[in-house]
Amino acid sequence: MHRFLLLIHVACFALWMGAVAASLLVVRTFEPRLTTGDGDVTADAALLRAYIRREVKFVDVVFAGVLISGIVLAQLYTGWTPWVLTKVGLFIGQFVATMAYIQVFIRPLTYPCPPILYRRWYGLFAVSLGFFAVTLAVVFLAR
Repeated sequence: MHRFLLLIHVACFALWMGAVAASLLVVRTFEPRLTTGDGDVTADAALLRAYIRREVKFVDVVFAGVLISGIVLAQLYTGWTPWVLTKVGLFIGQFVATMAYIQVFIRPLTYPCPPILYRRWYGLFAVSLGFFAVTLAVVFLAR
């Protein structure tokens, strides 16, 4: 059971990180179409929003999987060590930082927008991928 929970935990974390990386590629692909006004900007913006809505639903599920499997692992096998509490804090910190960044910088965007404003998307990915990097460093180096 321990290995199964650990597999779920690691798989959900990897899926979460992969979804963020995939979203980065999608946002990068749409950049020329949403910053120049060429083509059907309304349709492209709607397509980007539809993708992001689906990605958010997926990430909600795998984020819950990471937290639930981590809590069960801590409760049944590893205990609530400072390392486990740090990891939980990083996951929650990433969630809060991401949601705050989206609320302040991404939601106000309208398309087409200048490239300087569109780059806010990359700040969002920097926050998320930065937290992933710190979490992985804690998991592999601080243990």
